[in-house]
Amino acid sequence: MQRLLMAALLAASLCACTNSDVVRKQLRQESEDNYGVMRTVTAYSSTGEQIGQWHGKIDVDYTDSEGYMPRVDLVVFDGSTPIDRIIISGAIVIVDND
Repeated sequence: MQRLLMAALLAASLCACTNSDVVRKQLRQESEDNYGVMRTVTAYSSTGEQIGQWHGKIDVDYTDSEGYMPRVDLVVFDGSTPIDRIIISGAIVIVDND
């Protein structure tokens, strides 16, 4: 009976997950476990001019808090040591996983 209940709960929890949801969760977990993922992050102004680019092991967090401007929070790692933190607000941000 317990096995049937566990199987039903697992099936229900996975029911709403698409393949892309699963991949996003895996990448997020990999980034948290391994101090970032190899990425190239590029920020552009609203007129299309490049205003910044970062490459390396980067952890990305997207914040869309009510009452605050949406922002992207980057932490760049050298091994397990964070070496830089960049907060990008009011820009178009492209994240390319290398």
